[in-house]
Amino acid sequence: MSYVLGIDIGVGTVKAAVCRRATDPGGPAWGPAQPISLGARSPVVASALRMTADGAVVPAEAGQFPADAVGGYLHRIGDPLPMYFGGGYFPAHGLTAAMARWVVDRVWEIMGEPPARVAVAHPSGWGAGRLGLLQAGLAEADLMGCVLVTRARAVVECHQAAGRAPAAGGLLGVYRLGGSTAEISLVAPQQPGRMELLASAELSDVGGFEVDGLSPADARALLRPTIDLAAALVRSRGYGTEDLSAVLIAGVDGAVCTYVSDLLTGVFPAPVVRDPQPRMTVAIGAALAGRPPVPPHDPAVAGPTDAFAVLPAVSPPQIAPPRPPMNRVAVRADAR
Repeated sequence: MSYVLGIDIGVGTVKAAVCRRATDPGGPAWGPAQPISLGARSPVVASALRMTADGAVVPAEAGQFPADAVGGYLHRIGDPLPMYFGGGYFPAHGLTAAMARWVVDRVWEIMGEPPARVAVAHPSGWGAGRLGLLQAGLAEADLMGCVLVTRARAVVECHQAAGRAPAAGGLLGVYRLGGSTAEISLVAPQQPGRMELLASAELSDVGGFEVDGLSPADARALLRPTIDLAAALVRSRGYGTEDLSAVLIAGVDGAVCTYVSDLLTGVFPAPVVRDPQPRMTVAIGAALAGRPPVPPHDPAVAGPTDAFAVLPAVSPPQIAPPRPPMNRVAVRADAR
């Protein structure tokens, strides 16, 4: 069964979701997106990469960070300095592509077939330079058919598919708290599958890692600048806090989600909408955003899902996860 794979590479963990093509000819073309477990005992894997003795690039064990592991590469894309890994130096976009390649191969192993399309989420404020580097890295990892999806779009897609956000009309605020960053975006849905990203900003010194374990008062104080940033972003586009139709939350769960929700409610009159699986929101939304509007085997080019170019969908060839990304060694097809 054809499926679209959505990948969310965070600072601490990597998440994935799949959206399967429906088998009922009279029903919708695609079914709902669902998380898929990447780890043997956990639905997520660590984003830190390590190199095995035989040169394979794999995630480090969850909750561990060996001395030879490397992390934080996604947010280093665009940095001219390479990152030391496995005895050599590699560009950050090559390491990001190596992780995406591992996820594709892992899900391929689980599903028994390659994805019809791969959608990789990225920070919403990125421009053409970083996106071009990421696409180049993915192409070197033989993932040249990837769709790049802003995190803001992925969050909106996930909430819309669940009926928690309007499909068109009104302004939406998007609040995502990751492990070490907070991303705020302002989005205007145009119609199902189309939306305009009006503004996006990121706060790099506030994240879930810093909030975990704090008392409620300390956690709220640490989170307050992210709420102020959200209000300032709305005002910067000429709107008031009362103009939003909803504020969508992603990335945070548990008590931290409650703190964020309460703080946002105190500033924005609009409903503050949570996701039952907030850590999987971006991966699920990326899979939804990556759905091709035509059967995946038709020779067509999909329309853009955001302010970025979309390349033709192709199935990735059967190769092993690359050493990032210069030296790849093919393996037998039966090794899969």
